[in-house]
Amino acid sequence: MRLLPDTSIWIEFFRGGTDAAEELDDLIERETVFLCGPVLAELLAGVPPERRAAVSLALGSLRFVDLERADWRLAGEVAYELDRRGRPVPLMDVVIAIACRRAEARLWTRDRDFDRVRDAVPELDFYAAR
Repeated sequence: MRLLPDTSIWIEFFRGGTDAAEELDDLIERETVFLCGPVLAELLAGVPPERRAAVSLALGSLRFVDLERADWRLAGEVAYELDRRGRPVPLMDVVIAIACRRAEARLWTRDRDFDRVRDAVPELDFYAAR
């Protein structure tokens, strides 16, 4: 199984003390966890400068999903289609979904915006925590 946790899950992980944090720690040990640029950027945008190095170090060993030109094009098309349907989603969320598609990974999230993304990216699969 491949898994891409979104920012909401990583926030729980770094705060600690939750079942999700423990579960993610177990999955990291099994080397099934992926990271993508938008999640990394969102995390670092919310971390004070004095903690950024520790967060970067904690994430540094994860497999990274690089997007190709076709992925960026698809992200733009999906964002357009969702907006046209009156169901807009933040572009970063669309890009995270496309990264899951690229990595053939399940998305672990608490963000309901991804339910709308799934309407336009039907291969998006969600991870159900234990």
